[in-house]
Amino acid sequence: MRREQLDEAINKKRAEMIKIGMEKGLMSEETIVCSQELDMLLNTYHHLQSKPISSNHINLCFWLFEYIRNQIHKYMISA
Repeated sequence: MRREQLDEAINKKRAEMIKIGMEKGLMSEETIVCSQELDMLLNTYHHLQSKPISSNHINLCFWLFEYIRNQIHKYMISA
């Protein structure tokens, strides 16, 4: 899988996970499975990168993922 295809797959899976998480909850089996699939894509992306700067990109992706997950969690608690 090329980097551009992987970037697109990561963005689609992230959007899917957010949607499922908001509809079914963060602890639903579907959300967890989707999260695991996203983790696999991010791990693949990380392994494809060989330059140190890519590590910064991955760290940013993980930070963004955690931020979005926390925001969804806060939203679900307040709803």
